[in-house]
Amino acid sequence: MKNNKEIAINIDKVSKRYFLRDSKEKKPFFALKEINLKIFKGEKVAVLGDNGAGKTTLLKLMTGIAEPTQGKIGRFGKVVSLIDITAGFHEEFSGRENIYLNGILLGMNIAKIKKLEQKIIDFSGIDKFIDQALYTYSSGMVLRLGFSIAINADPDILILDEGIIVGDQDFQKKAYDKVEEIFARGKTIVVCSHMLPLLSRLCDRFIWINDGKMVKDGGKEVLMEYKKSRNSLQLEKIPSNEHAVLFFDFLKTLPIGERFIAKASSGSMEPLILKGDEVLVEIASFSKLKKGDIIAFWSDELKNVVVHRFYKMEKGKIVTKGDNNLFADAGHVDTKNFLGILVEND
Repeated sequence: MKNNKEIAINIDKVSKRYFLRDSKEKKPFFALKEINLKIFKGEKVAVLGDNGAGKTTLLKLMTGIAEPTQGKIGRFGKVVSLIDITAGFHEEFSGRENIYLNGILLGMNIAKIKKLEQKIIDFSGIDKFIDQALYTYSSGMVLRLGFSIAINADPDILILDEGIIVGDQDFQKKAYDKVEEIFARGKTIVVCSHMLPLLSRLCDRFIWINDGKMVKDGGKEVLMEYKKSRNSLQLEKIPSNEHAVLFFDFLKTLPIGERFIAKASSGSMEPLILKGDEVLVEIASFSKLKKGDIIAFWSDELKNVVVHRFYKMEKGKIVTKGDNNLFADAGHVDTKNFLGILVEND
């Protein structure tokens, strides 16, 4: 791909080899093979590929988390990675002390960290525990703190992997909004995800990797070719409800505020909601929904209630998505098939 912009990342004949143990022998395995790639400043680049294709390895090499076996990588600007967002934390240090430790590792100076300290604490939502030792934190609290530090480091180049949104429902919404804001600010971004509708909207360049090798590099035509190549992948078969129409008609008669139990029919909201989990749905007003809400709606195709997250509003309809990147197909919800919003069980 030709571009007159300044280079942000230059990858020159890069390969990455690992050794796999097979009985007594160590067999070489190349996760990446002879990759040549230039990422230009300000580009929004999506890395496509099935599981095991080499996407995460490529991102780790870009950030410096891993080193290439062969070839060279040049980085021009401050790189921040949201691949391993808790790397560099010390469990004996307090949350506040870890802000400084992690911030320095991300290239910030003390004055910069001090200026951002309260903003990071507020965003993480763990201010009551910020001076407690990290080993007293839950895994979710540690992830929220790591995300808050990384996202406020103001990088020139941001590397995002599959699990870019972390934490509980409220924090996920804040995290999602922050990532959207960074995409809009003209930063260089490289993102790896199975959420193809999201990549289509946010990215302008697509790099397709398979078996450690470059397949295609270009615009949205690459995304379309990749989607066609995955047509053989089958979504989960969800049993239809024999009395679907009657059931849906009954649900639509329930007044605002009434609640009913639904069962998650797929794994699209994992790990927050597992397939088979019973969820409590409250009938709500369509007009009062907001981005980030987890909503329930009726799918005529699946003949079942579907639970998804409110992603965006488009032409009077809500576009939804699951939290699990392996189930990326968007849903479309309007007043006709909307049912309600998920609430906590009493």
